Amino acid sequence: MPSTAANAERLPTEGGPARQYVVVARRYRPQTFAELIGQEHVAQALSNAISTDRVGHAYLFTGARGVGKTSAARILAKALNCQRGPAPVPCNQCDNLPEHQHRRGRGRAGNRRGQ
Repeated sequence: MPSTAANAERLPTEGGPARQYVVVARRYRPQTFAELIGQEHVAQALSNAISTDRVGHAYLFTGARGVGKTSAARILAKALNCQRGPAPVPCNQCDNLPEHQHRRGRGRAGNRRGQ
């Protein structure tokens, strides 16, 4: 049977209602530079840039799938946009956190424009 968007977003549970499927990378995404595994050199460089107030105007995150590009970029954005000021360790308590941080477990499907 061909997969449809409706089937891809929901999984049946044993003896219960269907629940929304959340990709592992979204469930276990690191929230601080210290939690980045295998990217210690990147985490250290970004932390030092924030600490010394020498953050570049642009960063290009490249690499193979699953190496932490998006995670590093999200942590950097949180650290720079923190209401307490740019800090190497984001507080994760700010009101200006992206919407998806407050609604854990929601995929991209609900974040499209016009919904």
